[in-house]
Amino acid sequence: MLWIGGNMVEYSDLDLNLKRKEELVKKAKRLSESDNVFNAVKTASSLKRQWKRFPEYESGYEVELREEFDEYLALIEAKKHELSLNAAETKAAIIEKSKEVLEMKNFRKATKVMNDLFNQWKITGSAGKETDDELWAQYKEVRDTFFDNRRAYYATLEEKRAEAKEAKEAIIVELQQLVTSTEWKKTTKAINELLEKWKVAGSAGRKHDEELWKQFSAARKSFNQAKNAYYAELKASFADRAVKKEELIAEAKLCTAQCDFSEEMIERVKGLRTKWKEVGFCGAQRDNELYSEFNEAVNNFFQNLKDHRE
Repeated sequence: MLWIGGNMVEYSDLDLNLKRKEELVKKAKRLSESDNVFNAVKTASSLKRQWKRFPEYESGYEVELREEFDEYLALIEAKKHELSLNAAETKAAIIEKSKEVLEMKNFRKATKVMNDLFNQWKITGSAGKETDDELWAQYKEVRDTFFDNRRAYYATLEEKRAEAKEAKEAIIVELQQLVTSTEWKKTTKAINELLEKWKVAGSAGRKHDEELWKQFSAARKSFNQAKNAYYAELKASFADRAVKKEELIAEAKLCTAQCDFSEEMIERVKGLRTKWKEVGFCGAQRDNELYSEFNEAVNNFFQNLKDHRE
């Protein structure tokens, strides 16, 4: 327990009270250093109310804190007073900055800047009724123009979003008609063209864009999965056919090496060409390589046959 100002005070209560006031002093210091005078003035009023809610124990350190707190508040008031002294000049500058905002393309950012300027206007103070009225008329005209432009922009934006939504829905319908096609190259080209149309369709708004893209993406994925499965199966069949053609090449070379020119052997070698055709295609490059080797082996047999008969 501690005796302060005629009252017995718990040490814990005093410590808590001092810590709270130290925090308020730190906040007041930061506000006094801020360039945002409007926010500083507004927040300083809140800090004053908070300070009054804490008991005054009149300890020496507490008095020091109160004096430091008041100094920072005085600095904030001085900044506010300085703005008031230069009210006409400050308001004229706000009007010019507001005119610059009219040129901004991003209305979300522009609205924030316009609101910040209005908050600054509200704390600037008076430059005299006549001057104030004249400046306000100019400022109001700029603000009205800005908000009229913003309303028109968002009205047009909604129209564009509705058009984009309609365009994307049409693209999805067109895509869904293509996904079952097995003309892989032709359909892939058509789907890529639809994707390009999608990109230039514009935004339908976040609410619709996400759902529309899910539908588009799902349809495209369905086609790609079917296409990939087809080519995977085709690749496997090509590999199997290549093995069979390699076996025919080996047989042709074996027939040539035996130097057997009987009618039976001749028919056997001729039959290899028929079997080759029955095996089927195994991919352009590999097929050409194998056929070149096969054809050479078969030709060698018949050249040897010709030489033998001569």
